[in-house]
Amino acid sequence: MAALHGLPIMAADVMNAYVTAPNKEKIWTTLGPEFGSDCGKKAIIVRALYGLKSAGAAFHSHLGECMRNLGYKPCLADPDL
Repeated sequence: MAALHGLPIMAADVMNAYVTAPNKEKIWTTLGPEFGSDCGKKAIIVRALYGLKSAGAAFHSHLGECMRNLGYKPCLADPDL
């Protein structure tokens, strides 16, 4: 579509995308043996980690907020753009 109208195309990749977004729900875990002397302690997860059901939605919301703060607006035809 862009080529038909002579529009430029830009793309980007966000390294470790999900961990840039804050987690919006209270999730805690018990630390495993890889945490050494902290093994068995409870930890609160504050970032949207891969594997969490809510991680995709948290990143989508965080990215949208960042883009709006930069002055971008969602496309009327596809609000995810």
